[in-house]
Amino acid sequence: MTTRTVVVGGGIMGAGIAYEARVAGFPVTIVESKPEFLEAAEARVGHYESRARSKGAELAGFGSLDLTTDLASAAQDADVIVEAVSEDLDLKRSIFTTVGSAAGDDTVLASNTSGLPIEVLGAASTRPAQVVGTHFFNPVPAMRLVEVVRSVETSDTTLHRALDFCHALGKETVEIRDLPGFVTTRLGTLLMCEAIRAYEQGVASAEHLDTAMKLGYNHPMGPLELADRVGLDTLLAILDDMREAFGDAFRAPPLLRQMVAAGKLGRKSGRGFYDYS
Repeated sequence: MTTRTVVVGGGIMGAGIAYEARVAGFPVTIVESKPEFLEAAEARVGHYESRARSKGAELAGFGSLDLTTDLASAAQDADVIVEAVSEDLDLKRSIFTTVGSAAGDDTVLASNTSGLPIEVLGAASTRPAQVVGTHFFNPVPAMRLVEVVRSVETSDTTLHRALDFCHALGKETVEIRDLPGFVTTRLGTLLMCEAIRAYEQGVASAEHLDTAMKLGYNHPMGPLELADRVGLDTLLAILDDMREAFGDAFRAPPLLRQMVAAGKLGRKSGRGFYDYS
């Protein structure tokens, strides 16, 4: 069955989700806030396609791609809407208010959040039974997991349709209760936080800390490498939220605050625990 998919936000995550939906044969519309962002979004999706074709992938049933800045219009005909903007609760709430007013009664309203409350987004939409979390991972085409997050208001029908959508994209799913940080963010940020504390205390170099976790626990990436990839400013914001929910185990190390204040944000700024220049 064709699933008309709208992805709100054409950044790295949104473009990856849009690409995977196209691979599944679904017609996709990417919605951006400004016209000048649409070209970049299209280029990101095209990059994933070119990379797949260069590796011999056959994309014969590739779904169509449209781009627009008119969220309300795009939402009207959608079967699934995936919000994939930055982790800003006010921004996400405004998007869910818009799609809640415009989407159909059967539309799945999904948020690609790594830990923000689905219940709050459901309330903003005024259609809480249709709202669900779909936490994809970066880079979306390479990462198999999606955390599917159900609030107390999410209906069985919405949950099952969200699971079917993720499975159609070739993903494995885990069903998660709507609590801060879900599973992966809650456990992952705690590991990164403790690794930063160990580094701050001079336990080992960044390279040796990461190597210990990669070889000792078979992690594909060390916790400090992961922090740099997530973005140290993003990690700090998540830790502050998680501390409010779960206490001082999530207290951000002073070094992390110092690095963020100095503009050392990880890969995106060129400097973090490693130098990417």
